[in-house]
Amino acid sequence: MDLSFSPEEIAFRDEVRTFIAENLPAELVAKVRDSGRVKREDLYPWHKKLHEKGWAAPKWPAEHGGPGWTPMQRFIFDQEMTLAGAPPLSAFGLTMLAPVLIAYGTPEQQKTHLPKILSGEIFWCQGYSEPGSGSDLASLRTRAEDKGDHYLVNGHKIWTSNAHEADWIFCLVRTDP
Repeated sequence: MDLSFSPEEIAFRDEVRTFIAENLPAELVAKVRDSGRVKREDLYPWHKKLHEKGWAAPKWPAEHGGPGWTPMQRFIFDQEMTLAGAPPLSAFGLTMLAPVLIAYGTPEQQKTHLPKILSGEIFWCQGYSEPGSGSDLASLRTRAEDKGDHYLVNGHKIWTSNAHEADWIFCLVRTDP
């Protein structure tokens, strides 16, 4: 088995390296290195550059704004980003919520949310944990009652990662009475 990169993959790797070298701010890499975290406003300019290049969502299909890359291209991109010390973009919107919207969302939900997630215009957080249950998702008590054209959500969420920077939340709720 030959595991070496093909000439096309080497050319792609070189393109990714060049893009990162020319566009990834050194101060952003330093913030990630020094604290392991970056604020939304620090990350947004990098997100915008990736979006303009068409690379903000490397695992998304082309029909939803992703690059439509092969698995090897995604691997090369991820490897080069890691080697450069680039921070990951918003995991909750791009890698957790968007694939669910792509697979199961209505066309209206996709049209409303996917472009704004892709561009970095909106930022999502996750609401899973609840008081008294921690990460035991089987014990969650927050309920969503179907009101016809919307759901009424009642309950509590805690340890909501990135809530202080989020525009939207996706959460697990119970819909059974």
